[in-house]
Amino acid sequence: METMMGYIEESAAQCRRNIEQVSQLVQPAVDLYTKKEYNRILIIASGSSYNGSCLAKYFVEKILKVRTEVVTSFTFHQYETIFDGKTFVFGAGQSGRSTNTNDALQKARDHGLTTIGLTGNVESVMKKHCDLCLNWGMGIEKIGFVTKGVVTLGLYYMLFAIEAGKAKGLISAEEAAGYYEQLKLACDTMDQTVEKAKLWYAANEEELTDLKRVQILGYGPNHAVALEGALKIAETTGHAATAYEMEEFLHGPSIETDADRTVIIVDSLGQPSDRAVKMYESVHELTSRVYLITNRKIDDPKVLTIDHHLNEHFSVLFNVIPFQVISAMGRDKWVNPLDEARKRMNDIMGSKAPKTGNEVGL
Repeated sequence: METMMGYIEESAAQCRRNIEQVSQLVQPAVDLYTKKEYNRILIIASGSSYNGSCLAKYFVEKILKVRTEVVTSFTFHQYETIFDGKTFVFGAGQSGRSTNTNDALQKARDHGLTTIGLTGNVESVMKKHCDLCLNWGMGIEKIGFVTKGVVTLGLYYMLFAIEAGKAKGLISAEEAAGYYEQLKLACDTMDQTVEKAKLWYAANEEELTDLKRVQILGYGPNHAVALEGALKIAETTGHAATAYEMEEFLHGPSIETDADRTVIIVDSLGQPSDRAVKMYESVHELTSRVYLITNRKIDDPKVLTIDHHLNEHFSVLFNVIPFQVISAMGRDKWVNPLDEARKRMNDIMGSKAPKTGNEVGL
């Protein structure tokens, strides 16, 4: 039987396969992107697809030297009024049936923008709303609380950026090879993180299953990890969880932090790393329920040390895993009494188109 934890454990192997099959996976998008000059990449998505897209935003900008924005599907569909022919659009949705994402893609296409739909279901209705519909390489994931789909989506944009950057002469073949080596190491670290996160969870199980209100802090690329961590915890455990950019936490949100709050800080090898550790230490003034995910060796059961020396852009692929583990464990212990009511609400709102019968996965 497929389980959430099973998909988490499969993620690294799927990412390795995608790196090995990079040309097959991203070349159609690269060919379209290199046909003309673009000054903006716009990514349209919702939910975990939004967060997965945010994982790679800064890396795409770094490699392709072009402004990259991630916007929610509803916001684009309802409020976007500036349409520049030099904007390259991705629309991402794991099921391919999100009505907001497909409506947004159609709007972009109707205004003459180049549109690529990314999905796990290329036979879904999404293919009718974009110039090109591609599978981002997530494999099969049949559980709605997606995990494997998040990291493989982030990886897809990274692979796209490397191949497009190489094709446009923005990075050399040697630089591209260096990035691929780092990504392969990131996959190895993903496997290690799953096991370490399970032990970390077990050591802190009493608190991590008694979450009342969770605040998750991250910076740079890892702010996206905080976003996805908050979403996963909320939708699988029923506990309120909110993500903040680390410094923004000090500008208001910390006022609500008290002894019942759980605060989880995501560190990486970015310049603010010392600041993250200082934040971990200082938040103890407000609550003892403080956790840190870092590559530093700190003798504290609430600190999860992930051994790596990788670029912070790639750390997102494994830093998100502890939140997935918390969520998978929490989901096993919580039954949503309003689950059927929530499904009826979504049906009333029409958030997804019906399946056509050809799709796989969600």
